[in-house]
Amino acid sequence: MRMTIVAAALMVAVGVQGVAAQDTASAKKEVSFKADVTPLVKKYCISCHAEEEYNPSEFSMDTYEITKKGGKRGPAWVAGKASESILVQKLWEKPPFGERMPLNSKKKIAAGTAKWMTPEEIRVFADWVDQGARNN
Repeated sequence: MRMTIVAAALMVAVGVQGVAAQDTASAKKEVSFKADVTPLVKKYCISCHAEEEYNPSEFSMDTYEITKKGGKRGPAWVAGKASESILVQKLWEKPPFGERMPLNSKKKIAAGTAKWMTPEEIRVFADWVDQGARNN
């Protein structure tokens, strides 16, 4: 009986370590600007935030270099600090200023048909910024 308890405790400890190792591995997955962020920019952002388009924020996202410049409110991100970065804050349900991005009409919002980024898609931007917002 004692052997069974010890064996069970060992299996639980190994299982917990395995789960922790998986969580750490997934948390450390490197987010690529080119492979992970750019497709989301193309899907949600570039239709309004292209250099050729007028937008009141004067924030364009055509390339990494242009995006890095930011707009009227300053730099788009603070490398290593997603929660302090406008790029991420504007994706939240209640941004600190202005409208949530991507823009939706008031009619769509009222009808419940607005299209927002998923939490997983927002996490891509946040993880990328937290990892240093590199042009990778």
